[in-house]
Amino acid sequence: MARYPSQSEEFRQVYDTYVGPMRDYCFRRLPASDANDALAEVFVAVWRKIEDMPDEPERKLWLYGVARNSVRNTLRSFRRRVRLNGKVSGLRPEVSPGPEAVIVRHYEQEALLSALAELRPMDQEVLRLRAWEELSAAEIAEVMDLSVRAVETRLSRARQKLARKAVISQPADAASRPSPVEQGGER
Repeated sequence: MARYPSQSEEFRQVYDTYVGPMRDYCFRRLPASDANDALAEVFVAVWRKIEDMPDEPERKLWLYGVARNSVRNTLRSFRRRVRLNGKVSGLRPEVSPGPEAVIVRHYEQEALLSALAELRPMDQEVLRLRAWEELSAAEIAEVMDLSVRAVETRLSRARQKLARKAVISQPADAASRPSPVEQGGER
């Protein structure tokens, strides 16, 4: 007789398999305190939908979609809080840099992150899913509910925009400074 895993066993298996990638996804997009909340929301959704969750390989993409929605909800809440605080205090709210700008100290990485932030949110997301989460165009298409062709086009255009913005955003003296690689250091 075949033994089917209980809901809690299946949840544990999904959690053990995906907590790392989902944590990385959330922490790359949110400050730590908010990222933990977003990560918890992902696994609350897993628990609620455990019987309706897709099988592999669609499960991974479904989880990225849930994480994406959780991050977007958190960012919307953050923006509302900032606006409300600005109205209450009568001051224009100051937005602190994201966790990437704090962690990343190297000039080239800061310039790249700054250029990325200037892109439209959809362009940012396709680049992040490709570069950070290492998803294929087909997987990104499923996560973002787009056609593969649309994702490929967005990726190409977003990369071009990012390259232009990264070059434009560098100060004039940046070209005269040797890069860490030219100096023999680490990147």
